[in-house]
Amino acid sequence: VVYAEDKGVTRAFRNLPGVELCHVDRLNLLQLAPGGHMGRFIIWTRPAFERLDSIWGSHNRESTQKKGWKLPQPQMLQSDLSRLINSDEIQSKVRVARPQKRVFKQKK
Repeated sequence: VVYAEDKGVTRAFRNLPGVELCHVDRLNLLQLAPGGHMGRFIIWTRPAFERLDSIWGSHNRESTQKKGWKLPQPQMLQSDLSRLINSDEIQSKVRVARPQKRVFKQKK
């Protein structure tokens, strides 16, 4: 559970096994994705989710709490890689696949 204001949240969830609490100002990547595995179920409180823009900023504006910090721009505009590779523009520039030569090992 990620919260911004502790209005009894820590006392409510402290005895539940497997539930971790984190203040939005102290977010930790190891808590959000332990072992580098994305897909953890995270419950965000509304004030915590609204506070993310002031902490991290957005693509259009800088953060108000971190001096000079701006979110990095995405490197790929088209994230569907298979669609990109199979597009007509890419396929017109790619060489035709050559047939593979089969290499046979000599038996001694």
